[in-house]
Amino acid sequence: TTLPDTTDDGTLEDEPIAGAGGCRGNKPLGETASSEGEVEDTSCEMSWKKSQRLADGLMRFSINLLREVQLESNRTNVILSPLSIALALSHLAMGAANQTEKHLLEVMHLESVPCLHHVLGTLRRRLTESTLSLASRLYLQKGFEVKEKFLEDSEKFYGAKPMTLSGISENDVADINNWVKEATHGQIPTFLKHLPANTVMLLLNAIHFHGFWRTKFNASFTGPDVFHLDDKFVVPVEMMKAYQYPLSWFTLESQDIQVAKFPFKSNVSFVVIVPNQYTQNPSLVLENFPYKQLCRLFPREVPTTVMIPKIKLDYQLELKQVLSQMGLQELFTSPNLQKISDEPLFVSSVQHQSTMELKEDGVEASAATSVMLSRSVSVLSLDRPFVFIIFEDETGIPLFIGSVQNPNPSAAPQIQEPRYSRETTDADKRHMPK
Repeated sequence: TTLPDTTDDGTLEDEPIAGAGGCRGNKPLGETASSEGEVEDTSCEMSWKKSQRLADGLMRFSINLLREVQLESNRTNVILSPLSIALALSHLAMGAANQTEKHLLEVMHLESVPCLHHVLGTLRRRLTESTLSLASRLYLQKGFEVKEKFLEDSEKFYGAKPMTLSGISENDVADINNWVKEATHGQIPTFLKHLPANTVMLLLNAIHFHGFWRTKFNASFTGPDVFHLDDKFVVPVEMMKAYQYPLSWFTLESQDIQVAKFPFKSNVSFVVIVPNQYTQNPSLVLENFPYKQLCRLFPREVPTTVMIPKIKLDYQLELKQVLSQMGLQELFTSPNLQKISDEPLFVSSVQHQSTMELKEDGVEASAATSVMLSRSVSVLSLDRPFVFIIFEDETGIPLFIGSVQNPNPSAAPQIQEPRYSRETTDADKRHMPK
């Protein structure tokens, strides 16, 4: 596939990522045109340029984070919320100074975003008004004197005051779990099983998203199928199917991948990246993925036969090792957090949990209709390992990122039987969007 809008030397021009405000042609509030016709920021409000920088930084952070988590994890499926983690680390950066603050912002690739805490505060408020349940909180050991400015700014920008632990572990765990359960509408009922010993500071993150497809899947078409773990083994799955589904997607031949965008209602999109060749780590395709050009690469929607497995993901992890590998070792030993407190303070734990469920989403049952699969209709089947990113369309902010290598890990892998003739496969390939 030839990428559109390349420069004279063949390189891609810089572009806001995946549905960022620029792709919709809307100027965010807080911008005015200067006499030269250029756009300039007039306040700390979310602006075109800040939105671009924020989206680009968080996307780079997302890719690095997923890579490190998959190196550390032995789980087959991963889901993370880089936004949720970045909000917590930015909250911490607000209380950090000197090298600690610098390193935090550099790891998140947000050092070039002016008025960062104002911008994130605006973003957080806007996202929580939609279908996103987002919870971030900071707990401090009893007896720590916290500076008033940090308390005020925590509430102003991040919607939370740092909370004091009671010192009674069972009570603190119950309090934290109740708060997370309420913040995620019951989706994460047990966030913590216990507090780490001698906890001085604890960053909590829990996030849940339940989106409704803009074009729903008919539940009567959902049925048993197989997911290909590799070129030899399969596992049984419940596969959602749709015929003549309006889908924007393309094949990027240079990387041998297919990329598709499933819009949710409320300005959120589910973007899947499917390597055509089986790979042990599908997230490696993100290393050279042209995410900045997504908004111009996606073509018009075309009627497509779609097959996508029903999936429920619930992923919890301690991020201490991952963040240390990314260059934040000092957080857990001797950080400079003097804007939080004059007393010595370090991070003992960074907990994160994300959940996501892919299903038909409220489709009313109807009589099944027999539909013949025509070779003239392009087909997208998520029946092999893939990577996904859930974007907020207006800003291009990645809300979630993850990979699915086995949607049914409890099932015993089976040796696959041939499903398609070579003739059928080649015919389908001819009708793939390019």
